[in-house]
Amino acid sequence: MDTAIFSAVNGAHTPWLDAVMAGASWLGYFPGIWFLGAAAALLWAPLRAAAFRMMLAVALTYALGSGVIKPLVARPRPYVALPSARTVETVPADGYSFPSGHAATAVAGAIAGSRVVPSMSWMLWTLAVLMSASRVYVGVHYPSDLLAGALLGAACAYFVLGGRHPATWVSRLRTDRQPPDTVRIRP
Repeated sequence: MDTAIFSAVNGAHTPWLDAVMAGASWLGYFPGIWFLGAAAALLWAPLRAAAFRMMLAVALTYALGSGVIKPLVARPRPYVALPSARTVETVPADGYSFPSGHAATAVAGAIAGSRVVPSMSWMLWTLAVLMSASRVYVGVHYPSDLLAGALLGAACAYFVLGGRHPATWVSRLRTDRQPPDTVRIRP
């Protein structure tokens, strides 16, 4: 099933989509895009701790995915294993596919970034999905690589962020918090 989905996505090419997907893939080659967003948030004092956590989540995800898991699993990339695979960009220097570092850092960045600036969640998640999906389209990852990368990114982000839901973090930014009108006590 993994190969069938890869072949369907990788085989559907148009020139304009090649350019879009190659650009999205290029954005994720280094987790710097997420660091730039966090660096911008560092300029505003109330967001400094959250921005630092965003950087930490992405760095941990990148280190575990690319530095530990990829060499251990050593799964060949699709363009090596499948003669019908088409590459849209230059092939990555490392020959390993599992997990997708793009998907891992994108999901970690989107989760942590959504906690830094919740109003930007839609944009962060759109970027994360586009960066991740582009990797199958350009021929360097299987769909299961994306799934594993996304799970790794989510796990690392929730570990670094303490597993708190964004709403609880955002409530800490409010200076006008008031006690609830009523308190219910269960017997």
